[in-house]
Amino acid sequence: MLAYFWPKLDTHEIRILDDAKVENVRLIDRFNTRQHTIGTIYLTSTHLIFIDPEGKRETWILHSLISSVDKLPTTQHGCPLRVRTKHFLSAEFTIPKERDCADLYATLNQLKPDSYEKLYCFLYQAPNYLEKIWDPFLLATEYMRMGVPNGDWKIEDGNSNFDMCDTYPPLIYVPTLTTKAMLFGSSKFRSRGRLPVLTYLHPNGASITRCSQPLSGFSARCQEDEQLLQCILKTNPHSNTMYIIDTRPRINAVAKRAAGKGYENEGYYSIIQFKYCPIEN
Repeated sequence: MLAYFWPKLDTHEIRILDDAKVENVRLIDRFNTRQHTIGTIYLTSTHLIFIDPEGKRETWILHSLISSVDKLPTTQHGCPLRVRTKHFLSAEFTIPKERDCADLYATLNQLKPDSYEKLYCFLYQAPNYLEKIWDPFLLATEYMRMGVPNGDWKIEDGNSNFDMCDTYPPLIYVPTLTTKAMLFGSSKFRSRGRLPVLTYLHPNGASITRCSQPLSGFSARCQEDEQLLQCILKTNPHSNTMYIIDTRPRINAVAKRAAGKGYENEGYYSIIQFKYCPIEN
């Protein structure tokens, strides 16, 4: 029998037609009415589907292509139902029970759209997976996973109004030895205010901090920035060298010095070693 029937079907209920079906239905051969195939009619939110038990034959009729549905006089085998489509397909089904036939007839007539606004492409409302995919990223939770804050690293709210850097979050993670004056001084010495802040902390104490290029030119320096890098190095007692990974080609970094930018002067930052990992623009 038909599993579900909605006598007052509206556009928001079409989606719940899945699994509605009528069993032991005869599909009459349109070229020889004495031949037929017995199978099951399934109603989905977009199609009427007829499938025989052996799976040798499937007939799919899109609801939006249905031109007419006619309920024919009852025969000894059941109640015939003829479905005609707008592309000249005609399918005749014999439903064993009169009630199932009446339900199917009424449902198909309501599913048959009478205006383009009721077509499936306009009615369908996909589940809002974006809410799950784009859940707000909780920065504090991610840092807690890495064990921060701790004795070496702290949360700093000096960027709560984006005064330091307009592309950093309101809360940043910096060494506990730093001061606000040190952080603000470093931000003014870095392109776009992107001072060195903690990005990743390994359990062994090694860390990755990210920053932008310094506004050093050929000879400019910033004591606050130098002090900040010293504080970062002190967070890892197992190392006495800080590696600066510059993701620009070396020639680009050198050329930027003429524009008042460039890279850290090793004469002022005695604790650093440069490693270039050129990523093309």
